[in-house]
Amino acid sequence: MVYIINLITFAPSFEHKPSSSPFLQEGDEDKSNKSFNPHPPTKNDKDMETIENNELTAERSLEIITEQIEQSRKTVSKSTGQALYVAGLSMMAMSIIIAITNYLMESSLGHLLWFVLPLVIWMAQKNNKEREHAPVSLIGSLVGKTWWTFATFTLLFFFISLIWNYVAARLCEPGALIHLQIRVTPVIVLLMGMTVTITGHILRSRWLVAFGVIAGIGTFLWEWLGIGKTLFMFLAGASPANLCICTPILPCLTFLLFAFFGLALPGYLLKRQSL
Repeated sequence: MVYIINLITFAPSFEHKPSSSPFLQEGDEDKSNKSFNPHPPTKNDKDMETIENNELTAERSLEIITEQIEQSRKTVSKSTGQALYVAGLSMMAMSIIIAITNYLMESSLGHLLWFVLPLVIWMAQKNNKEREHAPVSLIGSLVGKTWWTFATFTLLFFFISLIWNYVAARLCEPGALIHLQIRVTPVIVLLMGMTVTITGHILRSRWLVAFGVIAGIGTFLWEWLGIGKTLFMFLAGASPANLCICTPILPCLTFLLFAFFGLALPGYLLKRQSL
């Protein structure tokens, strides 16, 4: 009886000392220890932990985005290399066909076949067994918009030049026409060289940039300064008949040179590099 009375009397003391009771479980002891933690975490400690977690998450996210951009650039480089290679070969073949047509017809009407070139390139791309479709990405979108811009400027310039030269030929004397007519070929190869150069910057390919600059500036000077005509007249002889022959053919030679050095060769190298 005395034991029972003492147990009832000192029962509150057992409630304040849960760790000393042999009947407490391990989980209850942990809770009791936590409830009596003399140094609880402050608000500043929680804020610092949250900031560290956010910084790690941001750094990892940046690494993932960088890896995805580099992988996308590699895929787009391979697809662009194939497109440049096919376009270069198609342009070289079209240059030879137009040159032969102009020579046989003894006129410049064969240059109208240039309008068929986009269709030829499209068919060649479609039937290319090595063609690889690049996924939709920022890099691919930039490359595509760059070439669409080139096509828009080239077509507008070509039609404006065609109308201008037609009107000038009807209204001006032959002597004045030489100084008033717009020379289409050097401007087009210069625009094409700029487009290849910009594509190289987007893909971070220095040698593609170099090919674009060399091919664009080189063929522009070749045509603008009349280097090809001078060499032809020097080798074949300066006569009106030879002048009539070389006039409709030399622009085809200019496009042939650019197609090789500005499209086919860098396209092949870019395709091989991205394998």
